[in-house]
Amino acid sequence: MAERNAPAGRRLLHWVVTGPIGAGKSLAVAELAALGAQVVDADAEGRALLREPGMPAAVAAALGPDVLRGGAVDRAAVAALVFADPRALDRLNALVHPRLAERLAERLRELEAAARQPGLAVVEAAVYFLLPPFGPVDLVVAVDAPPELRVGRLAASGRFDAAAARVRAEAQRPLLDAFARADVVLSNDGGPDDLRRAVRALVAARAPALSRPATPPREGP
Repeated sequence: MAERNAPAGRRLLHWVVTGPIGAGKSLAVAELAALGAQVVDADAEGRALLREPGMPAAVAAALGPDVLRGGAVDRAAVAALVFADPRALDRLNALVHPRLAERLAERLRELEAAARQPGLAVVEAAVYFLLPPFGPVDLVVAVDAPPELRVGRLAASGRFDAAAARVRAEAQRPLLDAFARADVVLSNDGGPDDLRRAVRALVAARAPALSRPATPPREGP
């Protein structure tokens, strides 16, 4: 069970929110942010990483020159390749994941250095179980949902058609057992408010300082 307060030497509890695509981890993280948590988005950090000097050339060396457009990494071309070829995905992960872990560790150090009171730092990372360790983690939360529901949500979002949604969901199948080993698994098989309530209950149990509402100002006599 995670500690209710940050261990000695830290002001912030460090949580990871993970889970398969379409399960609702971004909604859970948004609720944590609304409660006051500071969020590190591993996907955003990964996109920034691909723009660093030298990375486009390194990605092209790993995957071939067709993944570049105008000298930059074409993320759509990369996705089309790696979702069709698991070996290409392995090569990409071997290149990106160690550097991504370093970026996440750096972001957590920055949040810790800036913290002036106890709080919560949350790393949203679908690929958490594939990454090298990036520092202390007090709680790993997986948000999960049945496969058909996840595919339906992805298709309804307009980001993918049904076929592309199934391909992306299928690509994460090897991680499903890892997601189940998280410290806490939140089942998101209901509506958005159900998940928000589950997140608030988790915060009340595991990070109670964050869940306390602000005391309203007292009126004069």
